[in-house]
Amino acid sequence: MLLIGEVSKISQVSLQMLRYYDKNDIFKPKVIHEETGYRYYTADQLDDLYKIVELRDLGFSVAEIKKLVQDNRTDAILEAIDRKKEGLEVLLADTTSRLRRLDGLRQDVVKENRVSQNIAIVLKKIPDMKVVSYRKTVENYFCEGEMWAEFGTSLRQAKLPFQQESFSLYHDMDYREEQVDIELCTVVEEQKEQLPEGLTYRTVPGCEHAVSIIVKGPYDNISPAYRMFAHWLEQHEEYKMHGPTRQICYVSPINTRNPEEFVTELLIPLEMM
Repeated sequence: MLLIGEVSKISQVSLQMLRYYDKNDIFKPKVIHEETGYRYYTADQLDDLYKIVELRDLGFSVAEIKKLVQDNRTDAILEAIDRKKEGLEVLLADTTSRLRRLDGLRQDVVKENRVSQNIAIVLKKIPDMKVVSYRKTVENYFCEGEMWAEFGTSLRQAKLPFQQESFSLYHDMDYREEQVDIELCTVVEEQKEQLPEGLTYRTVPGCEHAVSIIVKGPYDNISPAYRMFAHWLEQHEEYKMHGPTRQICYVSPINTRNPEEFVTELLIPLEMM
């Protein structure tokens, strides 16, 4: 038989842990000498000890290990292993997702640094513009692409040119998760008597003061541009936002498949305080 010290050295489990397992009825010695109190183990017991240590290292609690040891049923151990495996797979999926998000956040931080260095904010006057307009409340901002396709089809039906100076107007004064009020406009020089249903002629009023931000590259770059504008607005307390923001796409998916070549202008109307 083996003394507790020998078992500790062979199994690489501390004396403190062996006594703890004994006290909690998880791994008890085969014999305790009545006079000396020495604990004695058999070599066969080491297999059970290795299994206990493995369960502990795999995240099983003391209560779970104790129950499995006391039940001493293969099917119960297998079921517990399968449950732990399922839990670890869920944790792995969650951890993998967080790692991807961390990579994405890191890329965003680097990208915002690069984008902010290439963004200039200038003040300009916006003139009145005669346009053909297509306005609609859509499910969310992602629906704007479908609106442009519909708008283009209607313009072709009316035999009206699709001008480069076309823009979006966002009429909601706050950001909306759903039910977004968007108006698409293209500048016209002459008016036809009839327009397809949904289109209308109107004059989009200009304003004396507006911030102009030219954004180059993918539409993802627009978000850091707005954040830069927030800092600009905070530093220029004499202005406040007034009226719908315009977004003019000079180079868009209509012109190129390379997002790095996109050129977008944000026009944000202001008024003096």
